[in-house]
Amino acid sequence: MSKPVRFVFASDSHGDMADPEALDALWEFCKDYKPEVRVAGGDHFDLRALRRGVGSSDAESGESLKADLDAGKDFLRRYRPTVYLWGNHEHRLDNLISSSGSAMVRDYCADIKADINATAKASGAKTILPYHADKGVYRLGPVAFVHGYAHGENATVKQGLHYAEAGGALIHGHTHNLSSIALTKHGSGNAFSAGCLCQKDAMAYASHRLASARWGSGFVAGWVDGANWKAWLVHKVGDQWVWQTGLRFYSPRK
Repeated sequence: MSKPVRFVFASDSHGDMADPEALDALWEFCKDYKPEVRVAGGDHFDLRALRRGVGSSDAESGESLKADLDAGKDFLRRYRPTVYLWGNHEHRLDNLISSSGSAMVRDYCADIKADINATAKASGAKTILPYHADKGVYRLGPVAFVHGYAHGENATVKQGLHYAEAGGALIHGHTHNLSSIALTKHGSGNAFSAGCLCQKDAMAYASHRLASARWGSGFVAGWVDGANWKAWLVHKVGDQWVWQTGLRFYSPRK
């Protein structure tokens, strides 16, 4: 066995709605684990003021983007991702760039997008992928990473069956829940939902959704060595975060 490549996948910090405790756990974990590949899984900016487009008179639309953008860029600088997958919240910029009837809005959103990507690159991102069901997939050996393109209770299974290769894995964000599922497909495989790094109580627009009861703070870590891989959820147990950062490999006697 060659030296395994360590990775961590963290997503859904949602800018100024990030949970300070979850972020502290992520920083401390990365310090211990020293992953060579750090995937920022998307929705690191909430951009809630753009949720209904431009021109709406609701309270969200009247919010300044400054604190949200500053917090999202601070996350990128501190996390230092090698890979950045745009999420559906960042994609709100692309929607307005392509559809707004206002040149001022299009230019403003294009400037924000360029600033976000420049910050990601300056922080170490070698790969930046769009929010796109085909183009937004990053693969590290047999492990696939996406922000997430499905909703509901079966989202992890559905995406795992779609993206994971035989015997491999799919890791996604977007749904905010923590789960690890063995896939019933030829060659088997697993799918992981990485949880989130945001404050549930701050997400007012989701307060009426039953699915928010399944949300959990956390992220996914693991390693890849050729066709071999291992991944696990890192999350809070009781009042403490629990993780394993030391790798030991044992070869049975032949």
